[in-house]
Amino acid sequence: MANTNVDYYAAGFDATGKRVCSLICDFNPTKEKNEDKKAELLDKVKATSKDVAIAEIITADDFIQYLNRYVRDTNTGKPVEYVPPEPTAEEIATSKQAALDAEYTSAQQELGQSLLVANLNGDTDTAASIQSEYSDLNAYYKEQSDAITAELTAATEGSDK
Repeated sequence: MANTNVDYYAAGFDATGKRVCSLICDFNPTKEKNEDKKAELLDKVKATSKDVAIAEIITADDFIQYLNRYVRDTNTGKPVEYVPPEPTAEEIATSKQAALDAEYTSAQQELGQSLLVANLNGDTDTAASIQSEYSDLNAYYKEQSDAITAELTAATEGSDK
């Protein structure tokens, strides 16, 4: 037993095995005379959060593991290291779109500043060049955004099959 002076905890886990809550178990839950106390403590855990799918008594060693990137294995009921799920096609597309939007906004602001300076200086050639770049930027943005949408649509249709 490491880092705790308690032998047992009552823990609540969500449907994915993530520890949602825990309470100290200040009695020995393995003794038959404590069955009522154990049931009462587990009921308290269940009442702590609507996310609690499973409530059980765990050892202090297991509790420490749950504090360090471990989740409850749905088959064994024991701690296993958490492996984050792969991002979905929608999450990847959203991330790509956000990066494109940030790039577009930054370039748009830069061109806007340059156009302002060119207009203030009466430099019509530079202003026309900047307007052309702005048009190219908008075309690039639309092309890339459409590609992201098409990629998402293809991935979604592929997963429906």
